[in-house]
Amino acid sequence: MSAADGHDPRACSDGNCEIAVSEPVTFRFQGPGGPATLSVTEVGPDRIEYTVKSANGRTQGGASGPGQGCVTVLRDNGSGNSCGGLSGTRPSAQPDAVVIQATTGPDGTALLRMVAP
Repeated sequence: MSAADGHDPRACSDGNCEIAVSEPVTFRFQGPGGPATLSVTEVGPDRIEYTVKSANGRTQGGASGPGQGCVTVLRDNGSGNSCGGLSGTRPSAQPDAVVIQATTGPDGTALLRMVAP
């Protein structure tokens, strides 16, 4: 799976990146309400699980199956998740929010995209 920023989670520190993840990793980024972390807790063939923590709480996402994934919208006053078929979609920037998209991959590599305003 090819990603614009390769496999380097440091590319996500500003809330904008596209990386491929093939093992659990935790990294910090700038959320709308201050520092936040994203922890990929499990990744495998057509599977991803992750947790996002910020000053305003914590949210989890997870998906399994070909072309499946989750979108998390992190705002200053909370967050929300939506999971399902994501094959070929890209997240759009939203005002005062960081949008995180995690999509499964058949080879055990998941694609993470983050978009900040």
